Order: sequence, then structure tokens, then C-alpha cells
Amino acid sequence: MKYPELLSHDVARVGIEESRKLNLVVGGMITDVIKTSLGPRGMEKVFIDILGEDTITKHGGAFLRKVDVKHPVAKAIIEGVNTVDTHVGDGTISAAILIGMLLSKSQELLKMEISPTTIIKGYEKSLEFALDILDEIKKKESTANKKVMYRLATSCLAGKAMTSLISEDISIANLIVDAVCSVANFQKKEIDIDDIKIEEKAGNANNIQLVRGTVVDKTIDNSAMPRSIENAKILLLNEPLEMMRTKTDEQIEINSPEQMTLFLNQETIDIRAKVKKIVNSGANVVISRKGINSIAQEYLSKEGIISMRRVKMNDLSWLEKSTGAKTCKSLEDISEDELGFAKKVYEKNIGGDKMVFIEGCNNPKSVTILLRCNSKRYLDEFHRDALNVIYVLRNFIENSFIVRGGGATEAIIANRIRELSTTVEGREQIVIGKFADAIEEIPITLARNVGMDPIDTLTQLRAKYANCPKDTLKWYGIDSEKRKVSEIFPDGVIEPLVVKQQIVKTGVAVTNMILNVNDIFMKDEIDNTHCHIDGTVHAHHDGGKAHNHFEQEGLEQRQMHHYY
Repeated sequence: MKYPELLSHDVARVGIEESRKLNLVVGGMITDVIKTSLGPRGMEKVFIDILGEDTITKHGGAFLRKVDVKHPVAKAIIEGVNTVDTHVGDGTISAAILIGMLLSKSQELLKMEISPTTIIKGYEKSLEFALDILDEIKKKESTANKKVMYRLATSCLAGKAMTSLISEDISIANLIVDAVCSVANFQKKEIDIDDIKIEEKAGNANNIQLVRGTVVDKTIDNSAMPRSIENAKILLLNEPLEMMRTKTDEQIEINSPEQMTLFLNQETIDIRAKVKKIVNSGANVVISRKGINSIAQEYLSKEGIISMRRVKMNDLSWLEKSTGAKTCKSLEDISEDELGFAKKVYEKNIGGDKMVFIEGCNNPKSVTILLRCNSKRYLDEFHRDALNVIYVLRNFIENSFIVRGGGATEAIIANRIRELSTTVEGREQIVIGKFADAIEEIPITLARNVGMDPIDTLTQLRAKYANCPKDTLKWYGIDSEKRKVSEIFPDGVIEPLVVKQQIVKTGVAVTNMILNVNDIFMKDEIDNTHCHIDGTVHAHHDGGKAHNHFEQEGLEQRQMHHYY
């Protein structure tokens, strides 16, 4: 008896063994791509897109987002790395390394005939151990401690483009810490990242500055207006100072030159009435989201008022926070509460473009970091570096527990998990041991990238913890400057606790998700899909060469053939 086939001819099945093998190999490939960027001595990556524009970065999340991948496992790993980047803003490369090494160790365990279910349970148990260990070794610090925040910032910036291209005399870490402290609410342990505006302009990297206010990438509207005003009263508008076209088609019948003159004069009268309302309010700086025509500009300049038109909505939001102004609801009734204050508003030439600085505000809730660099490529990298530091400081403000860096935290977790694995019976004990080996790869990769021998580093690191008294907590990690295994001191490299927690959680979650997949079914990709005029949709494996497009109807009666 002949049985029908289960799958269509254009559906292929990879198979259980081959699928798992392929999934685990793909995970290792993603890790190999990005692991050389870890640490202060990590190397940068260059990505060139389809338009020929290049991106230079050592930010793991930014680089992996640029790379287009087809395999679903590779996509899952990149999404996991993006999750770490979104939630904590740092640790993306460490997360990629951990996922890759867990998949690699899973391959070894499968060869030992340990089932995927046992591996998944072992990794989940290891995650519980790792989080408990982190809770034991964490240290509480004062949220408003600027010294700790400065060390967190310098640890995050170590080896980044921002520190390598900026003079040592300029402390970019202090600048970002001051920006964060200006907008943070330490009592509620809250900070809104969007309260810090990051503006970019070409120029000397040593001219990076923090403006305690808002920088608007616009020019003052009219050359007759003053270039600078002190003790400015700022009015924010969301309505135009010009005549607007109606939404519906309207016609005006004018029968004489006198009527034309009256019509034009009425426009001037309306604009002048609006300007008079502004003058009476006491405002001397007007910033509008909509247009300001030449007539309004002329009247404003005569009154010594600065105006800026067509300012972005985001800039108005930052100006509200920094100056205390409120966007005016109606020019007919401008209240004093709607006016903001700044000690100085002035126009300045930055990188060949004119920008307006609104600074010296009373207790600003929004500040601006003005980034400068000679290259647009590195300006983008500076932006990513600054955001990394801001996210790290936000993590510390919201959860003020820290651990030490340099791979010391991962080494402690690996050492203690090996000890705890003996309390677990069955094959899960072997899985937990492999988890310890996987997380230990992070300090080993760090050592490899600074030029140390990985095998010697591994033996030294394990020996240090083996000889350490059980009642004493020692932080042995990789000293990147001296290129040796040594103790990481409290005034050295530190990191927020939540970053380490997120790395471990994401690493185990993504790995277990991939291990749960045991087979792959693929439908053939066909590019020659098309539709006939009668609604028939079909495709050709051969590009349609053997297909009778005319369906025996003759040249004059052939059907339309649309490709998509």
C-alpha cells in the first residue's frame, strides 16, 4: 500500500540532531564576532551598510543591531542582547559571551548524552545560585555619593572612544555625573533619562561642555534682533505669528485697489495685536513651534525681543523643564506662570553653525550635554558612550547596590557555584559545573583582550580563590593596566548590581529558549511569485521560463501578468 507524503515538496525538515547542532554552532558564531570588543583594550568593529555609510563602534548592542542575520537563533541572541541594552544600558558584550558559552557547553553536555531537559533544569538551578551569590556579595552605597558615581562613570568609560580621544585634563566622567545629579530626584530614587538632552556638533573633542539649560539648534530669526539677552523671560508658543491658510477652499472678492489695501492692512493689524500681547506680558524671548513671518519679526525686533521659529516639539519640552515655562495656551491671555526664566540667552557659532544657548536657569529640570568631535562617525560613538554612562548612573540611583568589576564578580560566582554543585544530585551537578565554566569565560576573554595568556590566567584565577579563606570575601580579577590577576580594590573598577543580574538572567533565558527547539521545518524561498488577472497566485522554481504565460489564448487575448 502506498501512503501519501506528510510534507509538501517545497518543505524541508532539518532533523532533530542536525537542528540542535546547527543552533548551538550559530550561537557560538555570534559570540566569536563580538567577544574581541570586551574590556578597556577591546577592539572596535566597522559596519558598512548598503548605502556605503560606515559605523565604527565597540558597543556590542549597537553593532549587533546593525548586522542582518537570517537564522532565528542568531536573531534570538541579538534580541537578548538588545534586552540587556534596553533595561540596563551596559553589559551587552558580556551577555553575548555568556549566551555563546552556555550554548557551547550545552553541545558538550549533549555529547555526554545528557538530555536537553536536564540541561535546562541545571541552568535554571545555576541561575538561582548566581542570583543568591550576587545578593551575598553586593555592597550598599549612598545614592547621592558622587565619588561612587564618578567611579561608576570612569569604569563604564574605560577604553571607550570618548576617553581615548579627549584630553586627560577634561573629566568627561565628572561632566556626565553633574548632568545626572542636576536632574535626578535622590529622595524618590528616580531619574528620567530624557531630561538630559545630548546635542552633537563637529569640532574639537576637548570642547565638550555641560549647559545647565537647553541648547537649541536654531538661529535667531532676524538680524535686527539682539544677539544676547540677560535675565530673559521666555514665552513658548504653539501657535503661529503669521496668517494661516484655511483648511477649506475659500474665495475673497476684491473689487477695487482700496479693498486690497484694506485686506493687507488687516493682516498687519492682526499680527501687530498679537505682538502687543507678547510685549505686554513682559516676555523678551519668544520661541515658537510654528512660523513667525517677517512682519512679526520686525515688530519684535523693534521691541528688543528675540524670536525663534519652527523649533522642534522635543526642544519645547526640554525648555519647559529647564526654564520653568509652560507652553502658552492662548496669546489673548498670557499669564505670568507661563513665562520661564534664564539668566542668559545668546547665540553662538558652534562648528560652523549658529546655535542658541538658554542657560543659567533656576534649578533646571533639564540640562544639555554638547558633544564635540572632528568626525561624524565618532560623534555617534560619543553619543552611545554618554548614554551608556547615563544608564549606569540611573541603575545606581534606582538600586544603589554595587559589585566590583574586572571579571571579579563572575570569577566569584564561578568559584562558589562549583562548591554548591556538590550539593545537587544527579546529572544536573555536571550541568551546573559547566555553567560555572561558561560564566568564567567573561574574565578569561577580558584577559585575552588585554594580551594575557588565557590558560595561565585561568589557573592563576582559580588558585587565588582556592587559597582564599572561606570566611573572607576577596575580589580577584583582571587588572587591565598591569596585565595580571590581582585584587580589585573598592576604589577601582565597580559596576551596578542590576547589570550583573540582568546579564545572568538574559543569558540563561535565551539559552534555554534555544535548547527547547529540537527541530526545524523550512519552506523553500521562491522569489518568482506572481498573480494572474483571474486571481490565481502561484510561483515558479525555474523563474517561470517553462510557464505558459499566454495560456493558449494568443497574443491579443493574453492575460495580464503582475509580478510582486
